Amino acid sequence: MNILITDTHITHLGHADRRQQFEQFCNHIIKTLVKPQVTILTGDLVNSVSSSKDQLFGTTQYEQEWNIYRDILIRTNVTKHTKWLDIRGNHDAFMDPDPDSLKSFYRIYSHQGHDHSGSYEYTLTTKDDDTYSFVGIDMCPRPGLGRPFNFLGHISKKEMKILKKLFKKTKNSTATIFFGHYPLSFTYSKGIDQIMKYGLVYINGHLHSGIKHLYAHHSNGLLELELGDWKDKRRFRILTIDSGLLSFEDFRFSQSIYAIISNPKAAKFLTSREPFYRLNQSTHIRIVIFSKLSIINVNISIDEQYIGSAIQSIDNQNLFIFPWNTSLYNDEKLHKIFVEIKDNGNNTVILQHEFSLSLLKKTKWYQSKIILTIHQPTFGFIILISSLCLYILILLYYRYQVKQNSSNFIIRFTLWNQFRLRMICLCSVDFIFYSLFSFSLYYFIGPWYIGYLTSSHFGVTFLWGTLIQQVYLPPDAQIFVGIFQLYFFIFPLTYSLSSSCFYRYIQQLESNTRIIKYHFNYCYRIYTIYILFIYTLVFILFWSFLMTASYKLSWILSPFGLILVLFSLILYVKSHRLKIEDFKLKKATETMISINHDNSKLIHQVEE
Repeated sequence: MNILITDTHITHLGHADRRQQFEQFCNHIIKTLVKPQVTILTGDLVNSVSSSKDQLFGTTQYEQEWNIYRDILIRTNVTKHTKWLDIRGNHDAFMDPDPDSLKSFYRIYSHQGHDHSGSYEYTLTTKDDDTYSFVGIDMCPRPGLGRPFNFLGHISKKEMKILKKLFKKTKNSTATIFFGHYPLSFTYSKGIDQIMKYGLVYINGHLHSGIKHLYAHHSNGLLELELGDWKDKRRFRILTIDSGLLSFEDFRFSQSIYAIISNPKAAKFLTSREPFYRLNQSTHIRIVIFSKLSIINVNISIDEQYIGSAIQSIDNQNLFIFPWNTSLYNDEKLHKIFVEIKDNGNNTVILQHEFSLSLLKKTKWYQSKIILTIHQPTFGFIILISSLCLYILILLYYRYQVKQNSSNFIIRFTLWNQFRLRMICLCSVDFIFYSLFSFSLYYFIGPWYIGYLTSSHFGVTFLWGTLIQQVYLPPDAQIFVGIFQLYFFIFPLTYSLSSSCFYRYIQQLESNTRIIKYHFNYCYRIYTIYILFIYTLVFILFWSFLMTASYKLSWILSPFGLILVLFSLILYVKSHRLKIEDFKLKKATETMISINHDNSKLIHQVEE
């Protein structure tokens, strides 16, 4: 029996209930009720996030938080009652210049950090001489940057060498359970498939409880199970291996009954790496139950037909069994088992799932498939690069139209024509066009953020990665930052500038010729020129501060910090001071004057 918990986020800044209930969990659930042989904590042991007014979004290592975590383990003495396997998460490595150093708080205060700077393994041998290996995989970047560029996992060459040694050591185990902080789709983990080729499951956290039931079958047969967080949801997981088949359930700390149907196993979690044939050889339905009160009823139904009540096993008071005839269900069909459990406090828990004794069924979790089986950095890169290229092509297209003097500047009040005319005006102004075009190219090649990316080391972040301490780290959150900034800042800014150029051009025509005035929607003009720009300015002020709050001097020095704010202000002011000669729209201007002249003649003839 094993317990999994993740993302405890112990903090000294409020949230006293979080650490108090974690201590109760150690005392009452682990030590007294479940008594697991192994307890796994998959990272983010502490929070490392500041909530002070001067550093609202900053991150730093607080020794006080690590002391709280260690003191809970000491007060409860929980590590003497279960094998405590904790491993580092990204929050545990925030602003840590050398996570492998003995001075790292993780190395000092965590339970396993004393002996292991990164990945490690523990092998449990049962009374039947079966061996179960637990391999912790540390994918935290080294050095550990502050937020936000410390979100994705990364296996270095050094760490991969350690994992290869662990692979050789554990490949002959009865079963191997891998655990780590990051889902595989959020990591740069080339070669990990080979390391996990004999693994039964990979369990992790990191994503908290944003999407429920994040489970996935990988093409190589590996089952991946993400767990919701302790931080806000107080979730934990109990795992059991019954005849080589892994079963689990996720629970909340506040529940009164914790139960798992260990046999028959749920069909949707069966994998090709398990001895599936043993289901058909089993003689009993087995339910593992942990309850604070005595259990009085365990009623079992299959396919909506009541078949009987399970009784408590003589050998194990937490195991309830019921004999069954597997031949009744060995028909290549899915069957549904329904278990109702009641204690003497009238608390009731219902368990149900589909099972099959002759059909290996893989259920597709569509949300999980997107999140856990698609490599998120690659997916993000595709979106970012394609969006950026499309933006560049649009600028070049309208610049070409201006150069060819082929733009039809007749004003029609359709959405497409409104967009077209604005882009023509914007791309006809050399200063604004070349500024936006250069900026979009800079997205690919230039440094985005510059500053103290760890507590004591200066670093530079690019689209294609980060350079710090003579170490290259692959792209992290800058992929998602770039997408967000493109859609919520660059695109709105471009449209606001194009509207400003357009109306400025019309105003210049009115003042330089006797053209009949064009009357535009006043509210639309106010929105596109003023309100939209105010939004982009407020957004980039907030966004640039958010991205650089953890890094000293970064907001001042970074091209995507204060410089980007000034860049947008300069372009906006310039768009309001344009003169008619700034627009490379000679043909369009002549067309407008000609149209006005014809209209004036027509009006004069009508008056005569």
